[in-house]
Amino acid sequence: MTSFKRNSSEKKSMLADIYGEAIFLMIPFMGLIFVNLFKNTSSFSSILLSLVSTTDWSIMSAVVFGQCAYKISRVIPLMGSKVDGRRFTFYLSKRILMIVISLFVYAAMVFKPNIYIGISQIILFLLSVFFFFKDSLASYILHFRNNEDRK
Repeated sequence: MTSFKRNSSEKKSMLADIYGEAIFLMIPFMGLIFVNLFKNTSSFSSILLSLVSTTDWSIMSAVVFGQCAYKISRVIPLMGSKVDGRRFTFYLSKRILMIVISLFVYAAMVFKPNIYIGISQIILFLLSVFFFFKDSLASYILHFRNNEDRK
């Protein structure tokens, strides 16, 4: 019974930590919207166009993908031989690829801005947020399992 309570308490703490990180992820996003609202108060369409045409989405997605790689990389040394290095290398290469893609989209938006690149960078940002939650959860599960194995 105490194991169940401890697991439930650990899960609540884990989710609270992930939600706390999500709040810090949302702060720059809210700042971006706030600035665009006050910069373009003429019409709703000008606000949307300004939001789509800003390069901040690509930079934010590169940072978030980097955070994902860091979170998992921080747990892997704790796991020792329990983690297949080849799978971790594949995981890490995918996250680095997403960082590079984000930076390429950023460069494309700086040099040849258009609505399609703008929309693609917003999709890339949303994808980065999805991976952030997914990787955060995986990181905490790995850390929790490692702590359970040590007991």
